[in-house]
Order: sequence, then C-alpha cells, then structure tokens
Amino acid sequence: MAIVFKEVGFTYQAGTPFATEALHDVTVSIPEHAITVIMGHTGSGKSTLVQQLAGLELPTTGSLVMGATVINAQTTKKELNQIRQQVGMVFQFPEAQLFEQTVLQDVMFGPKNYGMSDDNARQAAKNALRRVGMAEKFDEQSPFDLSGGQMRRVAIAGVLAMQPKLLILDEPTAGLDPVGQRALMTLFSELQREQDLTIVLITHQMEYVGQYADHVVVFEKGTVIRAGKPAVIFQDQAWLTAHQLDVPAATKFANALVDKGLALDHVLTLDDLADQLAVQLTSVGGSA
Repeated sequence: MAIVFKEVGFTYQAGTPFATEALHDVTVSIPEHAITVIMGHTGSGKSTLVQQLAGLELPTTGSLVMGATVINAQTTKKELNQIRQQVGMVFQFPEAQLFEQTVLQDVMFGPKNYGMSDDNARQAAKNALRRVGMAEKFDEQSPFDLSGGQMRRVAIAGVLAMQPKLLILDEPTAGLDPVGQRALMTLFSELQREQDLTIVLITHQMEYVGQYADHVVVFEKGTVIRAGKPAVIFQDQAWLTAHQLDVPAATKFANALVDKGLALDHVLTLDDLADQLAVQLTSVGGSA
C-alpha cells in the first residue's frame, strides 16, 4: 500500500481555546512493500502521524492518500473503516491489549470483529500464532499465564491474523532485553519479505534504522525535515549533529576509525563494518 501525505496538518481540539497544532505542512511519500522508519525527538509529531495512518484521526488540513483512498477532513466513518481493515498496529507494550480467556480466542477476536467466520478466524489465528513462534500447546492457555515476551507475540499474532497490508510498529521492542529485541525485529523483517507488507516503524534505536530500514523520514516540530535512504540520511554528520540526532553504533565506530586514518566507505551495520575491516586486514596481511 503506497502512502502519500499532501500538506497534511492536524490540530488537537481545533476551533477551541485549547487548540494545539501537532502537524503542519507534512508532505512525504512512504513507499509500499518496504520498511520505513519514522525518526524524531519526543513531541516531534511521530505519534500523531501514526494516528493519521491508522485512521484514528482525520487531517485538519491537506490530504492523505492510502492506496486508492483519499483521506481528508471530510472523509466518512465508512471510508475510514475500509482503511482500518487494511491496517494493523502494534502499540508499545501491546500485551496490555490482551483480554480474552484463551490465547486462541484473543487472536481470533480481530478477524471475527471484521466479519470473518468462526472457522476462518480460527485458521487465521492459528496461522498467525505459529508464524510468531507460539506452539499449539499455548492455544488454550490463558494469555495472562504467559511470559512477557510470549504475551507480546500473542498480541502481534492478533494483528497479523487480520492480514493487514500496512503494519504500524510503535516502539514494538520497548521493555524487552536485547535478545528479545533482536528476535522481534528479525520476525518483523521476515514478515515484511514473506507477505510483501508495507511497514512503518517508530523507534529511537538507531541500530534498527541502519539494519532494517529501506526508507527514513525525520520529524521535527510537527513536520518532515528530511526523508530518504538510511545511507543518505546518516552520511550527513553535520546535519545530524545540528538536529541532535544520533547514528548507529557501527557508524559511530567506523567514523572513529576513519578519523584514525583507516579508509572505510559509509557503514550502517556491524556486518558492513566487519566486511570492510576484513578487506582492510586482507590487503595488509595477505590473508583474511
């Protein structure tokens, strides 16, 4: 699902003395079948942008094109519901959304709510649970008897069971240890490739931007200040410093090596760094 924002603005409590502008003049494209990371400091407008994508809020000004649907201030609830059926959203701490008596019933809820039959919803739920690594033995357990990581996987399965075209991930690894974070990000990357999803990821962790992003959108003070490939965004160190943005640890380490006189191309991931260092060592020592 290709997405285009055209001069989108959004104001909370518009027309009242408490009106607060959250977005203004947002014009940006989010490519389909790719992972786009939304970067920016707290309060920059990222969460409000996500609410627009999820159909939770309508633009106050401008328009948002999602697939063949144009969303603006006049869009009806019926049109929004059609969009919502194509969008899955994983919030921070999604396990807080669990409520049913069993794992299987919880994952079935979304598909059934959108009109899927019991049999089809059950099969969709089982497929989603298996895909996130939850074995059949958990299906009839209470979700509240699971570990925190397992509960999060069940919540994600509930989103996947609705077979969305757009998957929104709002800090999905919050609160997990490094092993759990890597496992979850690997899962999302695999899902994107297998199901040809469009994924929008909000994260403050620059390692994920370097490793998983196909496209990056940078927010500041309610609008987009830069968008492009990760390599292009992270190459401009002066611009990043001016906007108080960090770079992946591998990039930071590579930059320090360059300052010491080592010739390295731009590095985004540890694999990039290891590959280039191997070439350097081979050229100096004659073998890897």
